Amino acid sequence: MQQWCSRRLEKILYIPGKIGEKGRAHRQGSVFIAIRNEGNLKNIAGNDASIFLFRFELRGSGIDFVLNETIAADMYQDVDEELKPLVHACCETLLRYQHLSVSNTIMDGNVLAAGGFEVMLSKGLGRHFAQDEKERLFQDAKNISDLLATVMDGRTQELKQGTQRNPPQIEHTPNPTKIKQGLEKLGKTKHLQAKLQWLAEGWQPRPGLRQLRPEDLPPDVSASSGYDHRGHCCVFEHKKLGELGRIVFIQVRAQEMLMQAELHTGQEKQQSTITKKKKAIFEKVVATVSACFN
Repeated sequence: MQQWCSRRLEKILYIPGKIGEKGRAHRQGSVFIAIRNEGNLKNIAGNDASIFLFRFELRGSGIDFVLNETIAADMYQDVDEELKPLVHACCETLLRYQHLSVSNTIMDGNVLAAGGFEVMLSKGLGRHFAQDEKERLFQDAKNISDLLATVMDGRTQELKQGTQRNPPQIEHTPNPTKIKQGLEKLGKTKHLQAKLQWLAEGWQPRPGLRQLRPEDLPPDVSASSGYDHRGHCCVFEHKKLGELGRIVFIQVRAQEMLMQAELHTGQEKQQSTITKKKKAIFEKVVATVSACFN
């Protein structure tokens, strides 16, 4: 099966802005909005929480990633670089469901007063997700919480040892190149894990399938691993036109795969000359990839 749709990159960028509530702070132009822990803290489900970690808030056509202020101030550079691709991937997934959210906070993560980490979606939103996609989203939310715990644990040890540290000035504005590299790394790791699982289960490819080769693609087009909670993702770029789009292979049944192609329009309008050129080339890419399954 095949599906086509368009994807505008600006919809997955973080758009921070002022939050006019007491006890909250922001940094204009940053990816992260910092927030202090407050009394009577509860998560989106109404459960008592002891430590607020993060939340994703809808803002126009984008999403703000709101981070605990203390953790943001103590952030380590290497942790920050691991964090951003995970946040980006979660934003992409959540934006596909933003029209179904009944609250501005579409997902949050907290340490509960009773102990343990809990991630929650906006009320009723979970039922709209495919199960695999939701599990992968929640796993990355847990990965984000683990990275934040690393920061908290590291700072605790420094205080115990009397270590004075001047945290480096971390640029929270997303770097598209680094984000892409991080997502490619996540995608390769995910694909390797899937291959190992297939081997363990004794899975054999269907007769007639063939692997896509670089020379199969249109001139000046290259493919790389992407990362998507729905399934296996390939990103295609043109040497002059930039990103063309992505193809995501989604397992819908035991023996059935959905191939979803998403044209990347970026800041361009649907009817612009550049978008039309991208679409013409990407259609050839989709046809080539589809032919590998025939």
